[in-house]
Amino acid sequence: MITKTTEKGQALILIALAAVGLFAFAALAIDGSRVYSEKRHAQNAADTAALAGALAYTRATDTEKANEPTIYSIIADAAQTRATSNSYNNNGTSNEVTITATDVPTGECPGGTDGKDITVQIVSHLNTTFTRVLGRQQVTSAVTATARACGYVVVPPFNGSPIVGLNDVIADPCGIDSKNGDWKIKGGGVFSNGCAAFHKKLELVDPGSCVTSVGTVVEYPTTPGVCYQQNQSLRKIRYPEDVLGMMPPNPCDGDPGDIGIIPPPASSSTTFENGVFCISDLDSYDMKEIVLNNATLYVTDTHFDLKFTGHGGLSGTATQKGTYTGSEDYHGYFMIIALHSPACTDYTKGDQVIVIRGNSGQDIVGTILAPSSCLDLRGTSDGKAMNSQVIGYTVSSNGDATVDIQYDPNVNPKVPIYPTISQLK
Repeated sequence: MITKTTEKGQALILIALAAVGLFAFAALAIDGSRVYSEKRHAQNAADTAALAGALAYTRATDTEKANEPTIYSIIADAAQTRATSNSYNNNGTSNEVTITATDVPTGECPGGTDGKDITVQIVSHLNTTFTRVLGRQQVTSAVTATARACGYVVVPPFNGSPIVGLNDVIADPCGIDSKNGDWKIKGGGVFSNGCAAFHKKLELVDPGSCVTSVGTVVEYPTTPGVCYQQNQSLRKIRYPEDVLGMMPPNPCDGDPGDIGIIPPPASSSTTFENGVFCISDLDSYDMKEIVLNNATLYVTDTHFDLKFTGHGGLSGTATQKGTYTGSEDYHGYFMIIALHSPACTDYTKGDQVIVIRGNSGQDIVGTILAPSSCLDLRGTSDGKAMNSQVIGYTVSSNGDATVDIQYDPNVNPKVPIYPTISQLK
C-alpha cells in the first residue's frame, strides 16, 4: 500500500508565525511612535515647567525668598500650574510630576547672588494598543528638566577689583603689567582679562585678596602672602559686549536732557562743579590741574595722549571727593571714557593713552573707567593714595614711585546684576 504525503496545513503555521511578527512590527510602529511622541511632549512640558518655576523665583520678594517653605511653594505652584496646562496634572495614574528646588552652588550666579536650581521630573504611564497582544499593557517613560534662576543684586563692577585690565590676550601686552613700579592695593585684588605680569613688589593689603587672571600670571619675584589665581577661563569678560552692557549712558549724544559740551579750559586751573561734563578734546587738558567738585567727566574723545604730571593733576575737594552725586548713573565715577575701537595696546603710539603721575596735590577719588585706553599709573612720591577703581584695556606702571590704590566701594560706583534664567538641562 502506497501512502501519499502532503504539506497541507503547514501554511497555517507559517501564517500564524508571520502574524505574530506583523503584530510586533505594528506594535513597534504604532505604540513606539506614541511613546516617542509622548516623551517629546513630556520633555517640552518639563522644560517649560522648570522655566516657570525659575521665573516665579526671580519675581518673588526678598522676604519670600528668605523663607524656604514659602519660596518652595511659590516655585512648585508655578511649575505645577504650567505642567497642568500641558496635561500633566500629577494624578498618579497617567503621570507623576515631581518638583525640587535646590540652592545654586556658591559663586555660580552672576555677582555672587543667591539662586535656585529648579528640577521638574515627569513620569508618564501610557496604555498600549497593539503591544497588548504581546503581553505589554503599559509603557512608562521619564523625562527631567532643570532651570537655574539667579536673583538681583547691585555690586561693584568686575567683582570690586581695584585694578582691572580688559585686554584678553594671553601674551604681551598683558592686560595688567606692573613694569617698574611697586604696587600697594587696599580694598581688593587685581583682575586681568588675559595675562598679568608683576616685576617688582606687589602688596595686597586685605587678607584673601588675589591676582586673578583669565590667562597666566608672571610673577617676579614671588611675593609672600599674595595669592595668584591664573587660567581662570570661566571668569573671562566678553570684550566689548559685557563692557558695553555696564557702561553708563552717554550724556553727550544729543538726547533730551543731555549736558552741553564744555569747551577747553582758558587757564591752567580748571574746576568742574555740580554736574556731568562732556569732554570732546581731552588733549586740551594735558598738563593742567583738574579739580572735580561734585562732578564727573564723560569723555567722548577717541584719540588722546594725556599726561597729568608735575604741578598739574587730578584732584577733588575734601567734601565731594570728585564724583557727581546727582545721578545714580554717574555717581562714584571720576572719569568715564567712551569705548573706542581699536583699543589701545601700545603706550608709545600716544593713542588713547593717559599717564597719571604723582604730585603733592593729587587726590583722586572715584572710578576711572577707560575700557579701551592705556592707563599708565606712575605712582605718588608723597605716599598719597588714589581712592579709586582703575579700569582700562591695558594698565601699567612705568614710573619708579609706588602705585598706591585704596579702593572703597562705598564711594565708587556699583552696577546692577539683573535676574537671570537659564535652562541647564
